[in-house]
Amino acid sequence: MKKIAIYFNLLSLVFLAVSPLSAQAASSAFTTGDLIRGATINTVYYFGSDGKRYVFPNEKTYFSWYADFSKVKTISDSALSAMPLGRSNVTYRPGYKMVKITTDPKVYAVDQGGVLRWVQTAELAETLYGLNWKGRIDDIPDPFFVNYTIGSAIETSSQYAPQDVLNTTQTIAVDKQFNENQVTISISNTTQSFVPASTTVKKGSTVVWTNRDTVEHSVSGAGFESGLLAPDASYTRIFNTVGSFDFSCSIHPANQGTISVIN
Repeated sequence: MKKIAIYFNLLSLVFLAVSPLSAQAASSAFTTGDLIRGATINTVYYFGSDGKRYVFPNEKTYFSWYADFSKVKTISDSALSAMPLGRSNVTYRPGYKMVKITTDPKVYAVDQGGVLRWVQTAELAETLYGLNWKGRIDDIPDPFFVNYTIGSAIETSSQYAPQDVLNTTQTIAVDKQFNENQVTISISNTTQSFVPASTTVKKGSTVVWTNRDTVEHSVSGAGFESGLLAPDASYTRIFNTVGSFDFSCSIHPANQGTISVIN
C-alpha cells in the first residue's frame, strides 16, 4: 500500500504542475513528437510515431527532457482516449543525471532505452559528473523501477561519456528507438474518427491508419483507397511526394484529415 501511495503522490505533482493549462481550448492540431494532455485530464503524455501516448511518471523525469510546460498541447478528452497507452513510461533523458532506486544503494548512469548502468565507484562518478556528482543523483521510486532495465556496469570513464550520450539522445523518439519515418493514425469512432486529424511527415515516410473502433471505416484520398477496414485492421501508404494530402472515411464522410509531406 505504501508503494501505491508514493506512486499516486508523484503523479499528483504532474497534475498540479500543468493545471494552469486547463483554460486552453482543446485542439486537433498535434502531430508526432508533441506533448499532449486532455481538456479535463491534466496528465502529460508524449505522442509517439506509433500512435500511442507515453506518460511522464513524475516531474523529475519530465524536466530531464523539457524546461517547462509551454509546449504542451490540449486536445479533446475523446481524442486522447482514442490513443492506446504505450507499454512503457518515459524514462530519464540519458546522460542528464545519475539515478538510484530507493531500496538499492547502487548509483546508475542512464543509457539509451531506459538502460541503467552501475557506476561502480565514487571516483568514477566524480570523473563522469564532476566534484558535485552527489548532487547529480535522483531517486527513482520503487514502482517506477520497472520502466528501466539493467545493463552492463561502467568500469572505466571510457565506457560512458555523459555529454556525448546527452547529445546523441535529444528526443524521446531517439531514446525509445521509434521509426521516425513511420507514423500511425488511429481511427477511433464515427464522430472523432482520425487521431490526429492532421499530421506532418517527411518525404518517403510511411503512414499507417489503424482502425481502433468496433465498426468498419475506410481511408480515401486522391490516388489512394483502403477499402473497408474491419476493427483492428490497418492500411499503409508511403508518401513520396511533397504536398498536402486530404483524406476521409467513405462510410463517414464528415470524418476528414490531412497529411502534410515535407522534405
